[in-house]
Amino acid sequence: MSNQQSQMNLYILNNVLSDYTSGMAVIAAESKDQCRELFIKEVGEYYADEFDNCARFTVIESVGLDEAGIVEYVYGGG
Repeated sequence: MSNQQSQMNLYILNNVLSDYTSGMAVIAAESKDQCRELFIKEVGEYYADEFDNCARFTVIESVGLDEAGIVEYVYGGG
């Protein structure tokens, strides 16, 4: 077994969690697939379509985080 840790990326998602206006999410993950899994686990399958078809991603690679997970999110509002 390797002692190396996987590199975490920080995914900043805009144009998600919409309710009249767009919300955003910040997720630490090893890959976009893992990011999607964490996003849906946290906010629900209802928002999967927004992730797949509407989300605009900014990715900061190799951030100094040890653990994958939701950093923060906010729903859009009216």
